[in-house]
Amino acid sequence: MWHPVFKNEELSPGKILCSEIEGKKVLVMRSGNELYSCGAMCPHQGVSMAEGWVFDDEITCPEHSWVFSLKDGSLTWPGSGPRIPIYPVRMNGEMVEIQIGND
Repeated sequence: MWHPVFKNEELSPGKILCSEIEGKKVLVMRSGNELYSCGAMCPHQGVSMAEGWVFDDEITCPEHSWVFSLKDGSLTWPGSGPRIPIYPVRMNGEMVEIQIGND
């Protein structure tokens, strides 16, 4: 099911916004012209990545600088390890929407 979360104008490049959908904290961000959405918590030590950094197609956790791909959720630094969930995101008119579930 697609869930509207923010207006497009709220999402400037590099800014990370957080929303809760179906009990899951989800981050939404823009890097260049691309929109991304991922789980909010770093699997390393359960720290919120809402205050992290977005560069190209990666997000960096603010606590220990672990870096994750926003394309597939894989850990890109410091090596291999746990993944973060990635959610489909789209524009629908002026609204940014995230898909949670299979509907």
